[in-house]
Amino acid sequence: MFQQNIFMNTTRKSQTNFSKWETLIVKVLVIVIACLWIYSPVFNGDWLWDDDYLITANPVVQSPDGFASFWVEPKTADYFPLTMSLLWLMWKWFGMDSTGYHVASVLLHALGACLVWALLKTIGLRGAWLAGLIFAVHPIAVESVAWVSELKNTFSLPFFLLAGCFFVRFEDTGRRIFYWGALVFFLAAMLAKSSAVMFPVVMLLYIWWRRDRIVWRDLWNAAPFFLVSMILGLVTLYFQHSRAIGNEPIPIGGLDSRFAIAGMAIFFYLSKILWPVLLLPIYPQWNANPPELIQFLSWSVLAGVLGVFWIRRKTWGRHALMGAGFYLITLLPVLGFVAMSYMRVGWVADHFLYIPMIGVVALGVGVGFRASDLAGKKWRLVFGAFAAFVVGVLAFWSHRYAGIWENEDKLWNYTLKHNWECWQAHNRIGAREFNRGNVDVALDHFREATRLRPDLAETQNNLGSAVLAKKDTKAAIKQFQEALRLSPDIVAIQSNLARALLLDNQPAAAAEFYADLCRRYPDNPTFLCNLGVTLYQSGKKTEAITIFRRALEMDPNLIDARENLRAAMEEVENPPVNK
Repeated sequence: MFQQNIFMNTTRKSQTNFSKWETLIVKVLVIVIACLWIYSPVFNGDWLWDDDYLITANPVVQSPDGFASFWVEPKTADYFPLTMSLLWLMWKWFGMDSTGYHVASVLLHALGACLVWALLKTIGLRGAWLAGLIFAVHPIAVESVAWVSELKNTFSLPFFLLAGCFFVRFEDTGRRIFYWGALVFFLAAMLAKSSAVMFPVVMLLYIWWRRDRIVWRDLWNAAPFFLVSMILGLVTLYFQHSRAIGNEPIPIGGLDSRFAIAGMAIFFYLSKILWPVLLLPIYPQWNANPPELIQFLSWSVLAGVLGVFWIRRKTWGRHALMGAGFYLITLLPVLGFVAMSYMRVGWVADHFLYIPMIGVVALGVGVGFRASDLAGKKWRLVFGAFAAFVVGVLAFWSHRYAGIWENEDKLWNYTLKHNWECWQAHNRIGAREFNRGNVDVALDHFREATRLRPDLAETQNNLGSAVLAKKDTKAAIKQFQEALRLSPDIVAIQSNLARALLLDNQPAAAAEFYADLCRRYPDNPTFLCNLGVTLYQSGKKTEAITIFRRALEMDPNLIDARENLRAAMEEVENPPVNK
């Protein structure tokens, strides 16, 4: 009998363990399959928005020696060397086929959702798997997952969450191996994308939530994390302001305007997490320069809510402060107190919520389970059905919204349908229609973009190109001159202005621009060829022939240089006879 009991207990334990593994695998598969279904519309999607700048037209990503330059001599707008290294490897594997990039981003998102589940389970949240599933299917994540350029979001998040898991284990066990693991994963998250910058503050929030106090030893342990955060955070600011923004004006206003925008953004983002309908790639920009008094009301509401949480911190308020604190802390860097390049098109964006929404989702699930307990056993089935309904609706909305991100035509037409004042959408559609030869349609969109942002060289230059295509050289020259006034150092604008002057029979004026371009870019055969054309039209045929030959020496396959050289030599050798 004794042996039989041992056998039976062992069998039950084995069955229980097997059942746990089965349950674990099923739960993981549910998350992965849900992600694959939701994002199936983008698997064969086009490259979008600034994917060209980051990948398809990025010579460093496509260079055999590009890997090292991302770390020691980056030429990108941001210093995210780990993400750029991944893209460099993916270019080797997939090249111009966007499918591989999309699948990788979806799988990284699924991994992130599983790690949300793991982290929340580690800290003891009931319904941790449900929270991970809701994160996986939430429409707010679509922008981060469906847009290849935001692979830096889906790549950084797993490192951020692993750092959290290891830090919680360190707090539980005191073993330094988990501490150093947390630091390594946090460093990786920052090198993938600096959106993880507030992790050290989240660490201290977790310590307070767990122990109701923070001691000097906690601050000492957090110091290396703050050091990493400070260094790479400052690097991000430097890259943003010296490269991504440059001299371009960001119309965010003064400190009062920034406070107003930040306060409104907090509740705008919260509304999109709780009710994710009418999501947009680019949202309308609120006019807060100067701000109105009512635009500061959100700060009073926030202070009141947090005050109630603080008063009730000995009971449920502590958990509310943990969830709300995580949301607010991780959202702080993108609220607009510091200008970012994205703010040229909007104050808010869904991809800024990729990490912060975890706090709201976890808090919501926790509240749901607590409400289920208070309602009693007979209501648990109702709560379970409601949770399944919520997950299903979110998944359906995400699947439908992911289809908008299939190509740029869908993306920007959808944007303009709900935000006609979006200059970037007009600009992008105008460029696509212009490349298709639909100059009149492009002209209308470029005019709208210029009306909305006359202070941008980009809009003025694009309008000039469309006007030039309509053979109105005088108007085109005016547009290019305005664009050049706004951004004197952009090569494309100088080249376009020189070409317009040439077409307007002003070869001497065009020659000045091309000569300057040739001095700045002596290895560019196209600029040399165009300089030769201006000299030829100015009657300096011998000099033009010399220039055409130099251009052909640089690029023997440059057809324009070869044809121009042939025509110039024929005229020199057989000059026309004046009768």
